[in-house]
Amino acid sequence: MDLMIDVKKEKGYTLISVNGEIDLYNAKELKDRVGYVCDDSPDGGDLIIDFKDVDYIDSTGLGIMIGIKRRIAESNGGLVLVLHSDRINKLFDITGLKNIFTITRSVDDAVAALKKG
Repeated sequence: MDLMIDVKKEKGYTLISVNGEIDLYNAKELKDRVGYVCDDSPDGGDLIIDFKDVDYIDSTGLGIMIGIKRRIAESNGGLVLVLHSDRINKLFDITGLKNIFTITRSVDDAVAALKKG
């Protein structure tokens, strides 16, 4: 399944909306796209990644997400993930990644989480 990624610069943060499956074949596309956003905001811009219609992430995708978290942290930016799917929420819970990432169920909640710092 193709991965669709939409990037919108908002006031105070960048919103990346992701649709599709994140797996071995396309996880690099997400990594590269986030890399471009980070390069565009070297001053540590905040990032929200909205996994709108993502219902599958494999171990490669999870590894990419950890790399993205590390990169954002190095630039002193904030990162919040919006997970809509119960299946993806469970995956982040089982793998212990819920303890590493700030995770919300809506973009509005993600914006609020960024404001809290």
